[in-house]
Amino acid sequence: MGRLGSRWINRFYLLFGSPSERRLARAALCVDQIRYWESEFDKLSDADLLKLGLRLKGRARGGESLDKLAPEAFAAVCVAAKRTINLRPFDVQLAAGMVLHHGALAEVATGEGKTLIASLPLFLNALTGKGVHLATVNDYLAKRDCEWMGPIYRSLGLTVAALQMTMPDHLRREAYQCDITYGVASEFGFDFLRDRLRLRSSGQTGAVPFWAAWSGNGQRSAPLDPSVQRGFHYAIVDEADSILIDEARTPLIISAATRPATEEESVVYLWADDLARKMRIHEHFTFDIKKQKLELTEAGRYLARWSNPPTGPHSHAMDKLFEHIERALQAHYRFRRDQHYMVHDNKVIIIDEYTGRRMPDRHWREGLHQAVEAKERVPITMAAEHAASITFQSFFKLYKKLAGMTGTAAPNNREFRRVYKLHVVVVPTNRPVIRKQLPDRVFPTEEAKFDAVVEETRKLIAAGRAVLIGTRSVEKSERLSEKLTEAGIPHQVLNARQHEREAEIVSHAGEKGRVTIATNMAGRGTDIKPEPSVIQAGGLHVLGTERHDARRIDRQLAGRTGRQGDPGTCQFFLSLEDELLEALGQRTQQKLIALGRSGKQLDWNKFLPLFYKAQRKTERRHYIQRVDLMVYEKQRQEVLKELGADPYVD
Repeated sequence: MGRLGSRWINRFYLLFGSPSERRLARAALCVDQIRYWESEFDKLSDADLLKLGLRLKGRARGGESLDKLAPEAFAAVCVAAKRTINLRPFDVQLAAGMVLHHGALAEVATGEGKTLIASLPLFLNALTGKGVHLATVNDYLAKRDCEWMGPIYRSLGLTVAALQMTMPDHLRREAYQCDITYGVASEFGFDFLRDRLRLRSSGQTGAVPFWAAWSGNGQRSAPLDPSVQRGFHYAIVDEADSILIDEARTPLIISAATRPATEEESVVYLWADDLARKMRIHEHFTFDIKKQKLELTEAGRYLARWSNPPTGPHSHAMDKLFEHIERALQAHYRFRRDQHYMVHDNKVIIIDEYTGRRMPDRHWREGLHQAVEAKERVPITMAAEHAASITFQSFFKLYKKLAGMTGTAAPNNREFRRVYKLHVVVVPTNRPVIRKQLPDRVFPTEEAKFDAVVEETRKLIAAGRAVLIGTRSVEKSERLSEKLTEAGIPHQVLNARQHEREAEIVSHAGEKGRVTIATNMAGRGTDIKPEPSVIQAGGLHVLGTERHDARRIDRQLAGRTGRQGDPGTCQFFLSLEDELLEALGQRTQQKLIALGRSGKQLDWNKFLPLFYKAQRKTERRHYIQRVDLMVYEKQRQEVLKELGADPYVD
């Protein structure tokens, strides 16, 4: 766009506001109407409030516009929330709910009550009886939010359920038959793929009409449609940047069940792993850390040819054996134990790098999972062929109306608009945010950084504060735990090993003198409530021990403190040995590590710009990966459609 065009756009925004401001203004105009109806509905008894919800449902199913019903529906939720869970939505929450109803992405600051906000448009859109979904990042949040908001919906005559990963099919079908369904985003996607596979195996190409499942005497017969889902009417994506941006680099794939590998099948993976342990970087292979690209050199290929390659029915041609070796090298040089995966019950379990949680049902593709199993010397499992796949970009476009909310959306405004057709609307906070972001501190080595974390924690405890220490991996959280134990500082650790105790640990994290070490499990959706004495002392202090791949994740960690106008502080301690600096290239990283270990006395904070540069490079690389995946998926679906095949089933 030329300079003249940009100038006219700027003038238009100056006169009429940006698209975000106009959408927010449109939503704010409804607040007075909602408050009027709220005062009227306050006079109703609980029984009359239930009848009101049923009348609203009847009007919606009779064809009345949801936009027209919105003020009354939102007011009904306000009254129900006060009576059932003792919460009354603020004006800014009502405006945010209206933004979500109109199909936009609301940026709501951490601590501003996104769970309650979502209940408003969920109730309104569920009145049609078509079912609405709230997609979140993990089972814990789905179950917690469903149980918390459930009394509101039930007091107004709607049904609600939480979808859980371990749920059998008959319970899944019941959950989807409810008016409102909470669940993990990936589970909604996997259920869609499972339904496509069921339809194909039953010889059906589409959903059976609802009336076809009823017998002539008015009794419901066994469902003819094997699907568990019932359409895609309206969805709200909680933590939208995590689901629609971060997780969008990995497609959802269903394969047939894995099986243990035979001894003959394991030979190739074990041979490749043994050889990878002998190879030296730069001599036998090259590894571009910035591009995450690993390739064998001629010397490496020569070594492979003369290292007694396996023979037999499960051996491969030499070019395929080279690929096995490269995957084995990736397992050693790209994937770290207790960061990217953990070993539990003699099995390799992937850890979500963005949430810090286990993903027991996920496996890396194309032999990479087997390479990691060979590296850890656990039983190797053989994955079957892919049966169905879909990307988050494709899945969420299936909904007739899509909305989202998060505390960190604005930096990815263009991508949300381009990929999902979602406008980002920044919603103001109910109270001014008084959290203090203290300047980052840089240390020469990781050891020096951890020693400084221990000393800083000791000072904060003495001052009567509560401390949340954020780490990027399970391994780092446990190493820091050892440091605090040696210093005699009591603390709790929240990571993928202690996920069963998550609710208990979080409930005590705001107590005076309490120290909690956590991976990214405490970075999203976690509400830590400081005690009054902690608030008087300055609030919760968040101490980050590394910068993450994206600035949004850092902001999510910082957002655990200073919520709803409470005081709080946040600071990051960094070192020249941090993983993030890999994005600058191996040579630069090695120089920085050597400088940090040289013993020189320097102003280490002068290296701070390098961390921000590394973040920008990593964010750019991830963006390119998402675009490449989106283009590939679109081309794949177009080819399958031309062939008359299901675009989601392989």
